[in-house]
Amino acid sequence: MTGLGGVALTHVVGCASRSPGPVVGRSLASDRASRDSTETPTPSDDGALGPTSSAAPASLATEAPSLPPAPPELDLPARAAGAETGSAFIERLEGLGRAAIDEEVVAAVAAGNVPAFERRLVPIEIASDDGRRARLFVTVDYLAIGSDDDFIRMPMTSAAAQRIADLVDASLPTRKIVDAIYDQAPSKLPPSFIDGGPTEGTLRDFSEHQATLEERRKARGFALGTLTAGDKKDLVLSRRMLERADHVVIYGWHRKSGDPIQPLSCAHSCRYADYSHGVRLVQEDMTIDGKPYRVSEVLEDPELADLLSDEGPLPLLAYSTVLPEYTGRGSSKTGRKRR
Repeated sequence: MTGLGGVALTHVVGCASRSPGPVVGRSLASDRASRDSTETPTPSDDGALGPTSSAAPASLATEAPSLPPAPPELDLPARAAGAETGSAFIERLEGLGRAAIDEEVVAAVAAGNVPAFERRLVPIEIASDDGRRARLFVTVDYLAIGSDDDFIRMPMTSAAAQRIADLVDASLPTRKIVDAIYDQAPSKLPPSFIDGGPTEGTLRDFSEHQATLEERRKARGFALGTLTAGDKKDLVLSRRMLERADHVVIYGWHRKSGDPIQPLSCAHSCRYADYSHGVRLVQEDMTIDGKPYRVSEVLEDPELADLLSDEGPLPLLAYSTVLPEYTGRGSSKTGRKRR
């Protein structure tokens, strides 16, 4: 796969892969229809009709007002009438194995069962020390399934996250992008966790955490569709993907001070996902000082990578889309409290 500049994207090793997908966003500027120059007959000095340009005199010419560009959106099918709500979706998934859950998550997104507020992409900007300015478009919150009235911010494995990113021509963020999103988000939700930690083998934690986030969002008056951060840990791209094959790198859950609770970590298997994990999508198309680039193109370029990565160029730009086998046991906890 190549970027806009013809640079080869991602040297795939370990648990990384990248497959091309359709364009994620709608055009950021409306194309103007070209007008064919035509000749129309007009009277000559002697009264005969002769050819002349149809262009009006400069004093009479008026330029049509330009319309603001439409905000980009995830390129997904429209959500079907009667599509499953978030609470119904998570209830139906209870008891399924990890691989089956992944398939249901990817299928729901591919079918367009994503809330309307989640489809719109919003801009963030990152400036370098030498004055260059990158402009990116990101999802307003962590990827959710359902309707605006009933949705779930859906934790998922890195394999499922990568499949969805490939589907809509997006990238997962880096640590530097996650920090920039938090800094620029008008809606900052404090980290909330469940005492006793996550429970394997059940999705109850997912629903409990979603309920807490919505209680706090509504209490603070944050509207859906506003760039929101702090509510989940991100699945990220990092040089640490090289350290342990078949593991996922996570980062985030920022406190009010801006410091993350979760430092960059590759402790979990690629198939692991708990209630605190979220997937933020970054549109591949971006600009640097107004010129078009691709996120993947920038992340592998030694001269440009520092704009988007505090680890320098990244040798891996995607996770494997194949879920590894897992034989761990589930556990059950009681008496837990949400905070």
